[in-house]
Amino acid sequence: MRLRAFVDDYYNRIHITPNRLDLGNVVSAQSSPVSLWNAFLEPRTLSAINGLDEGIEISGQPDVPLLFPALKERIWQVTITPDGQPVLDATLEWQFEGDITAALRITANRIIAWTFVPDWGDGIEETLTASTDILLSESAVSQRRQLRLAPRREFSGPMYAEGRERQYLDLALFGWSDRIWAMPIWPDIQLLEMAVDVGAEFIQCATEHLDFRAGGLAMLRGDDAFTSETVEILDVQSTGLQLKRGTQQAWPAGSRLYPVRTAQLLAEPELSKLTDRLIEASVQFLVVEECEWPEWLPTTLYRGRPVWDRRPDDSENLTHSAQRLRSTLDSGMAIPLITDTAQRALQMLGQRHLDLGREARALVRSFIYGMHGRQKVVWVPSHMDDLTLVATASAVATTLDVANIGYTRFSNGKPGRRDIRIELWNGTVLMRRITGAIELDGQTERLALDAALGIEVQPGDVARISWMNLCRFDADAQRIDHMTDSQGVAAWATVFTEERDDEF
Repeated sequence: MRLRAFVDDYYNRIHITPNRLDLGNVVSAQSSPVSLWNAFLEPRTLSAINGLDEGIEISGQPDVPLLFPALKERIWQVTITPDGQPVLDATLEWQFEGDITAALRITANRIIAWTFVPDWGDGIEETLTASTDILLSESAVSQRRQLRLAPRREFSGPMYAEGRERQYLDLALFGWSDRIWAMPIWPDIQLLEMAVDVGAEFIQCATEHLDFRAGGLAMLRGDDAFTSETVEILDVQSTGLQLKRGTQQAWPAGSRLYPVRTAQLLAEPELSKLTDRLIEASVQFLVVEECEWPEWLPTTLYRGRPVWDRRPDDSENLTHSAQRLRSTLDSGMAIPLITDTAQRALQMLGQRHLDLGREARALVRSFIYGMHGRQKVVWVPSHMDDLTLVATASAVATTLDVANIGYTRFSNGKPGRRDIRIELWNGTVLMRRITGAIELDGQTERLALDAALGIEVQPGDVARISWMNLCRFDADAQRIDHMTDSQGVAAWATVFTEERDDEF
């Protein structure tokens, strides 16, 4: 009897290396070498290569049938192009005589680059939508659960296409509108300061506060929709992008560079015919990959909670209102019975912020991520002149004399109107809790504080004294209006809703 030996593991068979290609997202032609070794001790004839579907090409060797000498290795170049089925899961087989096969499995997602640029006349809207489950009791105590690890991300905006680009857009939407696209993050555009040569594996550019990521994509674009290249990022460095593969063409200085996310059209774009050569398209993309971003909450704390004390833009009217949890019993015949179950008014504070530059815009996005939709809470000042100091408060005093506005009558230390933020003209900020109040006369009230101010405060030193409320976002969806690119202006408007800050 002959026993199996080490030689049997290698000879008298066909070896293929590699036997699997997982290419991930394919946005341009990708080539990989595949080697076949005839480990038989006699020649073998390659009779056919099966599985050459649309978008799969091979080269590097003569056409079949092809004679493989004994112990001979041949190398093919297998190229996968973006053409073909959106999801590729195919098997490429080298068929030899004697029913001997060597198989290569190929998996990939084919992605088409969206190379049309937006019209910045109305800006670009970015929407971050979290998902929060809130259980609210009749006393306004809530339990809040975050249901998504990261918010969904949408981009929408208008764009124009003219002439040949209009024809290209029409056919692209007709044939591939349901496909996944490589969508450039339009607000994060930058122009190349240095040219990029053919085959370059490093692109010198700015990366801080921009949406580049290792393993992600970037797009280079020329003057029209037909001149573009999507590259894969190996590593993001402070001075630029290290690519997985060299660029396929040269890019002069001044070419556009974008971070890219994979996205899908939420609906068919609305096309408006302006002339027989010009159309306006309104597009709305949903990013179909997880978008991680650093989370951030303010480091300033009050009573163990962060304080969002950034002053909003007051150039437009802002919502400052209240809501009550009212339960109505109405038979339809008698006067209805309306009951305030929580017995308090919950404040709603609207804010709008205008941000300049990449760092400020990145901070707003990090704050939105840090709030986890409607789950997290922060202290929010009203940024209004809510109380007026009328007498000097010493450093050790635990009282404030303010103008009589009916605080003792209507509030007197009740939740929702007991926390104040004292902002001085020199930038000093003091935060205290009111524990009680009395009327000294018709012009003055005295408020008792939970702690001394620590510094002497005169009425002329005070810029404003504002109420503070513990709040969460009123909605899971937060919209950022990019009026210009990331080096310019963006606006973010939101509404904060008060949460109970008294524990049971």
